[in-house]
Amino acid sequence: MKSVVASLVALVVFLLMAELGLRGIYAIRASVIERIALPYMLGDLYGPVPPWWDNLRILKPDEGLIWKGNSNVQRTYIDVFSPVETEEERRVQLRAFLPSRPDSLKNNPAWQISLDSEGFRDQEFVDQKTSSAFRIICLGDSWTFGANVGQDQAYPQQLQRLLRQGFPQANFRVLNMGVLGYSSYQGLELLKRRALDLNPDLLVIGYAINDSSIAGFRDKDMPGYGKTMRWTKALGSFLKKNSETYKLLRYLAHTITERPKTMTDILQGMAASTADGSEVLERRMMEPSEYAQYEPWTRVSLVDYAQNLRAMIELAQSRGVGVILLYNELWESSPYRAALEKVAQATSVRLIDSSALLAEARRTIEHRLDRELGLEPAVRPPMSGDGMASRRSIEKNRDTRGEVGGHEVEVVFRVYSGHRRVPQGFFIAGAHSKLGDAVPNVIRMYDDGTHGDQQAGDHVWSYAATFSPGTSVFYVYTNSGREGAWEGLDVPHVRGFKVDAADAGKTIYRPIETFGEIYLQADSWHTNAMGYELIAQAVLQNLKRDEKGKAYLERFKVERPDAAMSASKAVPGRRL
Repeated sequence: MKSVVASLVALVVFLLMAELGLRGIYAIRASVIERIALPYMLGDLYGPVPPWWDNLRILKPDEGLIWKGNSNVQRTYIDVFSPVETEEERRVQLRAFLPSRPDSLKNNPAWQISLDSEGFRDQEFVDQKTSSAFRIICLGDSWTFGANVGQDQAYPQQLQRLLRQGFPQANFRVLNMGVLGYSSYQGLELLKRRALDLNPDLLVIGYAINDSSIAGFRDKDMPGYGKTMRWTKALGSFLKKNSETYKLLRYLAHTITERPKTMTDILQGMAASTADGSEVLERRMMEPSEYAQYEPWTRVSLVDYAQNLRAMIELAQSRGVGVILLYNELWESSPYRAALEKVAQATSVRLIDSSALLAEARRTIEHRLDRELGLEPAVRPPMSGDGMASRRSIEKNRDTRGEVGGHEVEVVFRVYSGHRRVPQGFFIAGAHSKLGDAVPNVIRMYDDGTHGDQQAGDHVWSYAATFSPGTSVFYVYTNSGREGAWEGLDVPHVRGFKVDAADAGKTIYRPIETFGEIYLQADSWHTNAMGYELIAQAVLQNLKRDEKGKAYLERFKVERPDAAMSASKAVPGRRL
């Protein structure tokens, strides 16, 4: 019995020493890490996250809000939404204990965040408001927080800058209360707990992207969830949150059993998600009845989403606070957008559709790039070389109008290399037989006036292929990699579109894309600094129409200088 007790005591002492040792090592690591690479998760490409990153997280648990921002946190993140030679170069930034930056990432820009004592990305809030002040509170998720852009590039901060420039004598104060990952459930709670106490004059509300997430839980069930768990689950949850030893062992076990996905797996998985892959391209376009089926696993159901928004509006208006609603998403079609529109109409509240703003700005960039490169696709150039066989088969069905007969659509893919070095050439890979069945560096693109290319030597690489109408096409570009190897990678993002049935028998030129960027996006889910500025400008215009805002501005005889749309300033071939 004594030996058993002694063994147990020794085990406990060992575990305590291991726990303290790991915590000390992780703390030392955190103190020497100056810049953090925030990997952009794409499927399971990066595998499990090591536990030594936990003490660099900027969110912490909260009883009622589920989570909130950590207090007084400063972080500097490296922008890794950029080309690399291999995916391992991005993956090692997450997995290595002390990662070294490869050449492909050494000169990448960085972005900073600074959280105040309440965990918000702003300066300290002052509860008392002067009689001359006009206070705007921005509630929202990562779009309001300003994911993947600098501290002054989030839309609330840009709105503050525009107001100071346009109305220097006014006393505007814009408060950024956006929190990463928040839904309308958390927004309503935050409004009740803190935002209304700050006595705002205008409330800007932007939630949608997280509400529609089928995450396996409902936000409204999460507060107090740990109290109702069985003791076995509660113990596991406690260890998972609090024991560094347990987390390390769990991580090591996962690394042994994991099978990291390749880009081939990602492409094929997206194409196979439904019969034609449309669920991935239109993943925000499920019917309300379909969302109802997933309600137990959706963070905020459509019904609750509308109720949360109405409750926020009613609370604000009962205090005499004006309200502007934002639809902050990259996808224009969504039942949540439709629900937001209905709420806006029913309550006579102004709605800004950021997805439409960005789509229009993106088209402006694409059209300008076409014009500046002299490649407006008015006439189809002849094909030669390896494309001749495809061209002959198309010519057999071509009528006198120059259209492709039958039901096929000829698509010309175009990507601009800018000033990037291209040792061998560009390639396209996609989950379709015409695009190499997702095998990399097999389907070559051309910049020699052949194979669909319009002009030789203009740094626009092209490839033509035919598809059936209705086909969902997923693809990525690579630059000069070995055949069959994922080398020379673009940004970690899968491009895609659906072939329009109305284009049957025609040749369609895809907009010129640029290697190394997705126009007006900082990653696959968020806009970039230019997009956030467009949102800030739209809020400013709506503020000038708001009854309370208009009355406040009439007190100042200062006209806001004209500001051209940021999209018109974009330079082709550079990070937007």
